Amino acid sequence: MDWTTWKPATCLPDNCWCEAARVGKLILEPVNTWSNLGFILLGIYFLINAQKFVLNQNILSSSSTYSRIYGFALLFVGLGSFFYHASQTFIGQWFDVFGMYLVSVFYICYNLLRAKKIKELQFKYYYLGICIFLGLVLVYIPQIRRELFGVTIIIAVIQSVWLAKRSTTTIKTKYLIGSVVSYLTAQTIWLLDKNKIWCDPYGWINGHGIWHILCAFAAILIYLYFQSEEQHSPVA
Repeated sequence: MDWTTWKPATCLPDNCWCEAARVGKLILEPVNTWSNLGFILLGIYFLINAQKFVLNQNILSSSSTYSRIYGFALLFVGLGSFFYHASQTFIGQWFDVFGMYLVSVFYICYNLLRAKKIKELQFKYYYLGICIFLGLVLVYIPQIRRELFGVTIIIAVIQSVWLAKRSTTTIKTKYLIGSVVSYLTAQTIWLLDKNKIWCDPYGWINGHGIWHILCAFAAILIYLYFQSEEQHSPVA
């Protein structure tokens, strides 16, 4: 496959990450590509077992709709990142980052639902509307893609902490703490890899691959956090 005929990712012509591109190969960044299997397998698991997540103890577990949406988002980010790192193309970059938005916006919209700021019937419309807007931003202002993702994560964490303090529900905050720690660790390793501080271009593992794995783990923990809420009551 000659990826050079496609529009390149905005990080080129420099190496996008520590891992060296295997020029002329179908998969240019093998470690960064295959390390997305965690997201892909998680997404498939959520989609196949969506009905098992219906526990009727809170909004998230009241319907298989939420686990299906989340499973789709995880699968999308895994496949999108797989395509991006295999090809180093602009369209691959779009699918990669848009998948990340699908996951982080899920947290934001679900927190709005928990806070009674939107109704259950409105969840899908808010979710789709915000994601479509961010998808367009990715096309026209791709240079702010990473910062924008960081903003969505910060918003989701602030919402979750605020709700934990104001809500009368019982929820296992250890999952939220674990998710944040996992993500911050992943982000630190991402920076070391991006800036070539910890770097083995042809190694069997690298910082960006570990970022994928840790972020997948954080995604599990945040879902467990939302699922652990025993009952939903209005926020004062």
